[in-house]
Amino acid sequence: MASKNEQVKNYILDQIQKKIYQPGQLIETEHQLCGKLDASRMTVRKALSDLEASGIIYKEKGRGTFISPQPKYSEFKFGISFSKETLMRGMTPSVKDATIELTEADKEIAQLLNTDENEKVWKVTRVRCADEIPVMYAEEYYIFEQCPELNLDIINGSTYNYLAEKGINFSFADQKMEAILADETIAKKLSIKKGHPLISMTITVYMKNGIVFNAGKVYYRTDKFTLVQSIYNN
Repeated sequence: MASKNEQVKNYILDQIQKKIYQPGQLIETEHQLCGKLDASRMTVRKALSDLEASGIIYKEKGRGTFISPQPKYSEFKFGISFSKETLMRGMTPSVKDATIELTEADKEIAQLLNTDENEKVWKVTRVRCADEIPVMYAEEYYIFEQCPELNLDIINGSTYNYLAEKGINFSFADQKMEAILADETIAKKLSIKKGHPLISMTITVYMKNGIVFNAGKVYYRTDKFTLVQSIYNN
């Protein structure tokens, strides 16, 4: 069962998804949310703070809390923060078939991570689900020295949220996309037939100091989780 914090966030995200909340709209006060959702003031305040940090709401002193202007589609950073994106779509994220293995970087992985061959790395594989439907299979690598405590419990949740709590934040990511057909292994992971069309992405994630943090490949079935992104004319 979702925590009270998640229940409050899910309520607001659901109101946005259903278009009950519109961009620029003033929402309930903290006191009203406490009563409606049977949550403490501290819990509601933390949930609102999380949503504000994500750019979903904004506050004006003396006026209240408002829904941020939203593009037609969520601005989905492909492969990054799957949990956050799934929640914004009014769906529940989960993980299955997760594995973690300490290994050494081969030539290809070393190039992706901009590190030396034979460097110790975590190899992480997992299936990401939205409302229990498998929509993404990921095979990622993390430099061991940067996160030696990584374990199965962490990757069964939101790895980026956990690392953010430890003060490790990514700054930007390079992403290469291509259309492919699922091979037998990926098809089995995503509960689809071999040859099913997928979007494959090779991702390299950088920290604020420009150092590569992790890299890997993710495979999306877009029949269940459409990838869209708004483009701005600056």
